[in-house]
Amino acid sequence: MNALTAIQPQLSLSLGDWLADLAVDALIDEADLSPKPGLVDRRGSGAHTDLHLGLMHASALALWPSFKAMAEAAQHRGEIGLQLREDVGRIGREGEEEMLRVTGGVNTHRGAIWALGLLSSAAALDVSMLAPAQVALRAA
Repeated sequence: MNALTAIQPQLSLSLGDWLADLAVDALIDEADLSPKPGLVDRRGSGAHTDLHLGLMHASALALWPSFKAMAEAAQHRGEIGLQLREDVGRIGREGEEEMLRVTGGVNTHRGAIWALGLLSSAAALDVSMLAPAQVALRAA
C-alpha cells in the first residue's frame, strides 16, 4: 500500500484534486504561520504595504485550478519530457496571470506556483513513489 491508496479512498478525490488541495493548503498554512517578523502573518502585514493575509488566501485559492491542471498534465503525459515541461510551463504562466488578476497585480505566490507545481506534477507521475525525496528527485 502506498501513501495515495492509504489516503485517497477516504477522500474520494481525483489525484489532481488531492494534489491541488495539498498545494493550496500548504500556501494557506504558510501565510497563517505566526509569528513571521517582517512578513505577512496572522498578526499583520509585516514590512509589506501591498500584501495582507486575505490577499494571500485569495491568491492561494485562485491557484488551485493550476495545480490540478499540472498534476493532470503529468498523468496524461506519463513521463518527464519536453511535452510535459511545455504543458507545465503554459499552465504555470496561466496560473500567474490568474494570481495577478485576483491580487490586482501583486506578486503573492509566483515562486510557489513553480515549486509546488513541479512537485504536484512529479507526484502525479508515479503515485507508487510518494516519499518526499522521491518526488523531489522527479521534480528536479
